[in-house]
Amino acid sequence: MTSLPGADLRRWLLTWGIMHRYSNFTRRLPERRRAVAIYGPTSSGKTALSLDVCEAASERGLRPVVLNADSRQVYAGMDIGTSKIKPSQMRGFEHRLLDVAEPSSKLSLEAYAQMARDELASLAASGDALPVLVGGTGVYVQSVLDGWDLTGTGTLRRSLERDFPRSDVTGAYHVLARLTPEAARRVHPRNYEAILNALVRRMAGQAGNEAATPFAFAVYGLDREEAETDRRIETTLDAQIHDGLLEEIAELDRRYRFIEHPRRPRHRRNVALQTHGYREFVHVAASTGKAITELDGTDLAAARADALAHIWAYSRRQRSWFRKLGASRVDHRTAVKTIMSRLQ
Repeated sequence: MTSLPGADLRRWLLTWGIMHRYSNFTRRLPERRRAVAIYGPTSSGKTALSLDVCEAASERGLRPVVLNADSRQVYAGMDIGTSKIKPSQMRGFEHRLLDVAEPSSKLSLEAYAQMARDELASLAASGDALPVLVGGTGVYVQSVLDGWDLTGTGTLRRSLERDFPRSDVTGAYHVLARLTPEAARRVHPRNYEAILNALVRRMAGQAGNEAATPFAFAVYGLDREEAETDRRIETTLDAQIHDGLLEEIAELDRRYRFIEHPRRPRHRRNVALQTHGYREFVHVAASTGKAITELDGTDLAAARADALAHIWAYSRRQRSWFRKLGASRVDHRTAVKTIMSRLQ
């Protein structure tokens, strides 16, 4: 080694020592495997894209496994109205986190986050598994990306729900704005679920509740022009009605009896009554005193118009999550090529 003057030698030794410690540190960090997350508004084409990505990944010798991140597709019996993929449409690829709860009560974010962590741990044990996270529920996607550990927060959330029922969403938002203005700016003042989720995260102490995930997700946002998305949503809703949405609602009502007494607290908790594309038809049936299958053309037109307005508004709120998730927007025509080119 070339001799160095005293001062230069000390600087060299200091630099070498720091770099040596840093290199040892980085070598001890477990290398995280690649994974894909696909997020987008309702009817943007996420399911079709996920299947095409699975096909391409399978050709590379990987074993893609789709993880659902849609907060309504987790419920058994809510299939048509949520556009849940059918087994015959899965092209042989495994899909998880579907039908893991009953709609008689809401699946907590705490429970979903735990299920997702368990699935990722299971997939991490398989050397060829490629998680493909797909959904339009931003907070579900975020909980997986950041490895949220919300263990024990269920009690806190129930307490907040008692103190701030849905009728007092404004009060809950004001509390959130006082506690953490930054979080309040990221949620809509009328989005009750998002406000309570943010309050739970803040009160439980966000720091220290995130666990390292075994996968490094690349997040892709699938979006289309607003007018095109609106047309696709309308086409989807009409197809759902044609494919038996009303019969599905009637079957859910047969099991849970929420149309007869929709305002009773225990019925109000049913997730179908909080889901666009279901609740509008339930409301018309309850207000007219008719069974779902007895709704006439005027009734159906009114419910359909309300459902479209609500779903269109929801799709606009979904777009706010592109920035929050750090998603790279992709064009649906070239999305598969873009995603696979980065999956090295």
